[in-house]
Amino acid sequence: MKKLILFLSLLTLFGCNKVKEQEVNLTTNVDINKTKLEYYENINLYDLIKIENGTILTENYQIDTKSLGEKQISFKYKDIDSQEKEYNFTINIDDTTPPLIFASKKYTTEKGKEFNLLDKVVCGDNYDREMKCTIEGTYDINKVGEYPVKIVTTDSHNNTFSKDTTVIVKDKIKNSNPTYYYLKDFIEKYKTDYTIVGIDVSSWQGNINWKKVKESGVDAAMIRIGYGSKNKSTIDKKFKQNLKNAKEAGIKVGIYYYSYAKDTSEAINQAKWIINELNNEKLDLPIAFDWEDWSDFMSYKINFNDLNDIANAFMEEIEKNGYKAINYGSATYHEKVWDTQNYPTWLAYYTDNNDFEEDYIMWQVASDGIVPGIEGYVDLDIIKNTIFNQ
Repeated sequence: MKKLILFLSLLTLFGCNKVKEQEVNLTTNVDINKTKLEYYENINLYDLIKIENGTILTENYQIDTKSLGEKQISFKYKDIDSQEKEYNFTINIDDTTPPLIFASKKYTTEKGKEFNLLDKVVCGDNYDREMKCTIEGTYDINKVGEYPVKIVTTDSHNNTFSKDTTVIVKDKIKNSNPTYYYLKDFIEKYKTDYTIVGIDVSSWQGNINWKKVKESGVDAAMIRIGYGSKNKSTIDKKFKQNLKNAKEAGIKVGIYYYSYAKDTSEAINQAKWIINELNNEKLDLPIAFDWEDWSDFMSYKINFNDLNDIANAFMEEIEKNGYKAINYGSATYHEKVWDTQNYPTWLAYYTDNNDFEEDYIMWQVASDGIVPGIEGYVDLDIIKNTIFNQ
């Protein structure tokens, strides 16, 4: 019996010591997941750190990555013994993103006519505000033929990008036949229980018979309110007429502004101008930021991040004043340039097979629409019903 009691006592003592030993071995470990960040990378403090057996006390915040070089990061945490401590580490922000070239796969010109390939392409970067393109290879506009060439651009951090294209020189270029997209065919092809049919218009469409437009099957319209640059906005000559008559015809309305803004202050002023012009006018659809002056982008001397700051500043100001905002752009620029994740997308993509992978709530399908009540062409849009829940 005494031996049994002794054995149980030793077992209990051994077990207690083992528990105490395990407790003693528990420590608070801080690991840094990432110390190398990309310029303008969207990342938060909690994405960088991992802590075991402890609690982070510092609130999560977005890391400022808008300047290159080393940056000191510190945060407070509580360890396993409930002691408050501070941890410091260094991150390095670098630009390793290559620039971009926007160019077609081929360019066709007539023999002897003035043609400069570099005038047709856009080169831009996430960091550099002035980019130059060069051509590897040659073409002769005075000799019929096909000339494969390479367009190359390199940023100040030696990130390089190139794109192949072909210059085709012909004796004469035949005029292509005009195309049409009749509204009734468009409705039959694209309208579903989850979408409505829309158009977008400006003074270019002249005087519109909105009653006839509505009767033809159009549910909504994005109407240009104006355009502007250098802190001067000009109202579209048909805006007030279009807004009034479209509403009276029972069409849901939104508006768009064609911007040439070169900085955020200019974009904010444009948004304020819109708010003033609307004077509390009710809209069914968002107010769209429409910046598409890509042919002159290189003369703006801004980078892609600057442009996104401009768009976001415009839309933030719009939403501060009680309206919804949306960013307009083509599929290519939405995929490669635009980073406006806080706002929905109005996609311009002229294709029957929409393979755009990101989310969008409006899709501009065609620019050659024929709609009763409108003379000439008009843009045709498909709008998801979810837009009314945004």
